[in-house]
Amino acid sequence: MAKPSTLKNLTLTLVVITVLSAGGLGGMSILTQEPIAKAKSKKILAALKDVLPEFDNDPSKERTEQEVDGGKLVMYTAKKGGEVVGMAVESFSPKGFGGRIAVMVGFDREGKVSGYSVLEHAETPGLGDRMVNWFKPPVAPVKSLIERAFGFEIKAPEKSSNIYGVSPSTGLSVSKDGGTVDAITAATISSRAFLDAVNRAYAGFKGAINYTGATTPSKENNE
Repeated sequence: MAKPSTLKNLTLTLVVITVLSAGGLGGMSILTQEPIAKAKSKKILAALKDVLPEFDNDPSKERTEQEVDGGKLVMYTAKKGGEVVGMAVESFSPKGFGGRIAVMVGFDREGKVSGYSVLEHAETPGLGDRMVNWFKPPVAPVKSLIERAFGFEIKAPEKSSNIYGVSPSTGLSVSKDGGTVDAITAATISSRAFLDAVNRAYAGFKGAINYTGATTPSKENNE
């Protein structure tokens, strides 16, 4: 006949289950750390290639970090033939509609935006998440079936949201705030957060350039 359960037996059972569960979770954490780190590293490398001018070094091996505004900026120096051709800055903003956003912004030697890639965000699908492409150069629109059938074109309203080739030296802001950049339709907060991250990236870029003593080419050198 089985002995009745006692408080002591129940407590011991719970302790054993808790210890085994904690050990299992700890083991899973250790096993997943390396794959997660590799995936993040791969994502960063892809972003660097997407936002920087052509380079032949490994920018991830020439990185510096800077604590700013309660967060961290990570700067990656790109070189070609031993000469600095640009810098990418992993930036952030805590002002997104859904919270923190992280953006990789590339700059050429003159401090103009050469590209960007959104690394992390929790913005509203179909609205704020359009920042992924909204601030890039416009692409040729695909004609609809009706346009192709009847041989005419419906022109989409022009927008001034492209920040490529622009220097944020005086700060970028949306047109509603007196700036020159059109905000994402119905997602002004997300747009402000994105530009906040870009402006913070530019400040990091300028600080890194001054720190390393790198210079931008003068007009005389270009002539």
